[in-house]
Formats: sequence, structure tokens, C-alpha cells
Amino acid sequence: MQRCTRSTVEREDEYDIAIVGGGPAGVAAALSSLQLRPRIRIAVVEAPRHDSWRAGETLAPGCQEILRGLGCWDSFRAAGFIDSTGTRAVWGGADPYDNDFLLSAHGSGWHADRTRFDALLCQAARDAGANWITCARLCGVDREQPGFRLWLRSAATESLQTLRARFVIDSSGRRASFASKCGARRVADDHLIGVCGLLPAHGRERATLVEAQADGWWYSSLLPGSRLIVAWMSDADLIRSQRLCDTERWIAHVRQSEWTRERIGGPLLGSLRAWSARSERLIPAHGDGWIAAGDAASAYDPLSSLGILKALRSGKIASFVAIDWLEGRDSAERYESIVEREYAGYCETKRYFYGQEQRWPGSPFWSRRVNGDDAKWRTVKN
Repeated sequence: MQRCTRSTVEREDEYDIAIVGGGPAGVAAALSSLQLRPRIRIAVVEAPRHDSWRAGETLAPGCQEILRGLGCWDSFRAAGFIDSTGTRAVWGGADPYDNDFLLSAHGSGWHADRTRFDALLCQAARDAGANWITCARLCGVDREQPGFRLWLRSAATESLQTLRARFVIDSSGRRASFASKCGARRVADDHLIGVCGLLPAHGRERATLVEAQADGWWYSSLLPGSRLIVAWMSDADLIRSQRLCDTERWIAHVRQSEWTRERIGGPLLGSLRAWSARSERLIPAHGDGWIAAGDAASAYDPLSSLGILKALRSGKIASFVAIDWLEGRDSAERYESIVEREYAGYCETKRYFYGQEQRWPGSPFWSRRVNGDDAKWRTVKN
């Protein structure tokens, strides 16, 4: 366990469940727990967010069912997110082809403005009774009986606050900030990174576009206000060697694309953002009195288009494990098996889809994935 240097502590509160991370997985865990046990005491600890905007994401049609179950569907529809008819891909050949949601039993998908979407979920959890602790970073963990004491540092004042919780759900994303302090480690299967820009959209094409290139692939998706999220996806070493975090080089690179550039209607709006998009999982995904959910448990390549759906589903399942533990039942091992099985299946699917692209056999990016050369990139991080 890791802890902060003890100094003046503002206050200490006690909860049944502490959820570290206020994204879709954390909110789903909070809402589901309160639906199961309305009087349960829940705290959601949300770290400060420094970006003025976040990369958008396409919600798969299956999100409708889980949002209905969490009681968020009406507010989601009222928010006016843009329907998505599917994904257009230039992959495995020079001509685009469509993967329509029209054939889905769940209907269409949606282009989500992540800042507004996350705020909507956050408000739903607050309205349901979760206590929201904002702009606080987890800096230490003490094991107590029963449960844990969490040390939180305020981003605004640098003051310390502690809280006690009988059970902890780590939904802090790829950082897995709680689980890492308990000795869990991240195992990454590649070094995929996204370098993302926000630009004016040319036209109103609602399909998400994925366009393969010799050393990576472009992703673009429409947002409200006729804006377009455009992301270059490639390996960290390739992005560094080509200096594609540099604005001018990134713009020159997107101009070399055949299809993505046609969707852009003006200059870059603000600065580029870079984020990790590695395929990775946490080992183990649970411990005595805690469990990891969402990207903290396992994180998928954006090509899967499963990010938000997986996070919502994982958070909901994590709530079942938490309630079981509080009531004297242990279902964490079964949850761990689910995470392992789903990640193994995802890896097989990822290899299949990357294997469809054979146009650049000499490219390091594609050979690492198509020929299995990415195995030597596997890393273990504490």
C-alpha cells in the first residue's frame, strides 16, 4: 500500500463503496449499486480534468439498452447527440465500404461529445444519491478492517481529505490509480497512441470514417456544432520519429490522406491532444475488498468501437460484485474470469481485423500486428 505524508486533514467520511473515477464505468457502478440498494452510501472520487475538450466517441447501438437500465436514456436523448448510421472503412483496399447500424436490432448508434456525455452521467449519479468528490486525486491507500482509508489531495488547495470505504471500485481508466497502489500491474500488448485534433466539418456525413495508411490509420467522427474529431492512430515510436505531435506535421500528414481530408472544412480548432490507446489489461483485476472496472480492468483498441459500451457494462457488473462482497458473498473470481475471457476474445478479433490489411507488408506498424511481431512489444508496467 502507498500513502501520503500525513498532514492536516480537513475531514473524514465513511462509505459502503468508494468509486475512484467518474467516467462511464464509475457512474454505471454508482447508478447500478443505488438501484440495487437505494440506501447504500457511495462516494465517487473524480480527478481533475485539464483538457478543455475530450476526444469524441461513437456509441454502439447496444448502449441504448444499458442506458435505459441505468435510468439515463431520456436525458441522453434530450441532449441531442447526433445519430450515427455506422462506420465507413477504407481498410484492406483502396475503396471505402460501409458497416451499417441499420441492420442492428438495437437501431442506430450516436456520435457522443464526451464532455457533455460524461457530465450527463455525472448528474444522473448525483441525482440518484451518490456523493461526488470533484477535483481530488488519490495519493495514498491504507488497508483497514473492514475496508480501506483513501487519501485524497485537492487539486485547488493541496489540502488532504480522507475517506473510509468498506469496498472500492477502481474505475480510474488506464491509470488504475487505486489498483496500482495495491500491487496490481498493467500488461500492454502494443504501443498504440492517438494524436487527435478538433476541426470544422465539411458537410454532414454522419458515418464514422476509418482510413488505413502505410504506418497507421485515421479516425474521424462528427460532433455537434459541425465539428469533426480527427485522430491519427499509430505506434509511439513511429509518431515520435515522424514528429506527428507537431501541429504542422500532423496537418501535412492528414492532407496526404485520400478520404479523411475531404471531411475537413477549415483550420485546426485549438491544440492537438495525444493519448494512449494501447491494448492492455490489469493483473489481477480484483483483490480483497476491491475490483477494477472499465479501462482500469482492460482497455481496447479504438478500432473495436466498444469503449463506452464496455465501460458501462463493466461498471454495472462491478456493482454486483461490490454488493455481493458487502453482503458476505464473494463473486470477484468469477468477475476476473469474465475479464480474462473477454480480453482474450477481443485480442483474437483484433488480430483478425488488422489481418485484413495486407497492402503494406514492409510497414513496421502492420507487420507488428499482421505477422505477430507486436509480441516483442509487450510490456509490464507497475
